[in-house]
Amino acid sequence: MAHKRRVPLRRKRSYRDIKETFLIICEGKNTEPIYFKSFQLTNADVKTIAHAHEGNALSFVAEAIKTKKIEKDYDNYWIVIDKDENDDNDFNTAIKKAKDNGFNVAYSNQAFEFWYILHFKCHIGLMHRKDYKKLLSKFLGFEYNKTRETCKKIYNALLPNQDKAIRNAEIVYKKIGDHSNIASEESSTTVHELVKSLNRFL
Repeated sequence: MAHKRRVPLRRKRSYRDIKETFLIICEGKNTEPIYFKSFQLTNADVKTIAHAHEGNALSFVAEAIKTKKIEKDYDNYWIVIDKDENDDNDFNTAIKKAKDNGFNVAYSNQAFEFWYILHFKCHIGLMHRKDYKKLLSKFLGFEYNKTRETCKKIYNALLPNQDKAIRNAEIVYKKIGDHSNIASEESSTTVHELVKSLNRFL
């Protein structure tokens, strides 16, 4: 009697074998790229790109759109952008243009470090970015600056308070305005939305 040939069993490909991909385009050279690369993701890959345009939001978004056309194979596209000294209309237009071209937007008004401050206090109202350094140095217990060495310490230093920061950011976002004129909504941020998106893959 002939024996049937055994066919090797193939392991079904788990959804865990398929990693989500993120392309995060940042204005900052060190601060934002290093922070987002610090997430210890088990089921996602993150690529960060820095496009420095010295506070010119429209030029930054235009460059990001060009990059997106080249980097076509990502599941999630984000830009990280600051109000800084941008003209109000330019900032609002830049955010709208980014969204119209398929980007999620993590913005900060005035600057990215406002997200860091929310790890320690729920601040509602005006705060100039020139005051961020002194306040963060006090909260962190070491001098805050934008060097690579300091930026590499930030994620772990802030992590114990990350849930608090997300709650604070959500409170501020709800109270700051109706978001029809984001440039006028100082101080506020949507960085927490990107953080929550990444945290799904920890």
